[in-house]
Amino acid sequence: VVRRGGRALVLAVGPMLDPVLAATDGLDVTVAYTNTVRPLDLGALRDLAASDTVVLVEPYLSGTSTRLIDEALSDRPHRTLALGVSRAEQRRYGTPEQHDVLHGLDAAGLRRSLWEFLTGS
Repeated sequence: VVRRGGRALVLAVGPMLDPVLAATDGLDVTVAYTNTVRPLDLGALRDLAASDTVVLVEPYLSGTSTRLIDEALSDRPHRTLALGVSRAEQRRYGTPEQHDVLHGLDAAGLRRSLWEFLTGS
């Protein structure tokens, strides 16, 4: 656990920790980090997901690991947002930073997605 909060659990995978920390600055969310999503400590996930809201931010195709979270929390109501690389074909190439911006994985893009999910606006 990198930061404690009460409104949601944001799980950052691998290189997504720094942008997640920047995106969640000032938000009442728990930020947890794992260097790899598999194997996932399901017991710890259940303990950390005290609210009904979980956001998974991974550097892979969006939704790749959502099933693991949904199965771990299948006995209780919850909402999951999976953020990652979009499925749409991209024909733009550039720096890793430009790649992150294109897929909404930079701090500003993550903040926007988190805010919309948490507030419904």
